[in-house]
Amino acid sequence: MAHETSPKFEFVAKISKGSGRGARLGFPTINLDKTDLDLNYGIYLVESQISGKIYKGLLHFGQKETFDEPASNELYIKEYLPNLSGQTVKVKEIRKIREVLKFKTPEELKQQMLKDLHELENGLEASE
Repeated sequence: MAHETSPKFEFVAKISKGSGRGARLGFPTINLDKTDLDLNYGIYLVESQISGKIYKGLLHFGQKETFDEPASNELYIKEYLPNLSGQTVKVKEIRKIREVLKFKTPEELKQQMLKDLHELENGLEASE
C-alpha cells in the first residue's frame, strides 16, 4: 500500500461525551469536539497523547455515512481509559488508511472496522 506524501496533520481537541454507539458495536471511541479541521474526511492511523501518555489509534473524521449523521471526529485506541470527558488530547497523523464509506448495515460497518483494526495492529508492530 502506498503511503501518502501530503503534509501530516496535528491538532489538539477536548474530549466530549458521545452517544455510545461505538461501544455498542464493540469499538468504543473517544469523541473529540473539533470538527472544523482543514482536513480531508477519512480514517487515519494516528498517534494521540492523553494525560502525557502516547497511544496509537484510529481517527474517524467525517460524516457518519451509515447513519446519515453530520461530521464527527472520533478516536479509537485499544487501551481502556475511563473518565476522559473534558480532558484534552493531542492527535498526530501517521497515515490515511481509507475514505469514509457508507455501509448498508451496522454489521457491514463493524466488519470494515475489524479490517481497520488490522491496519492499527500492523502500525503498532511497525513502530516497535
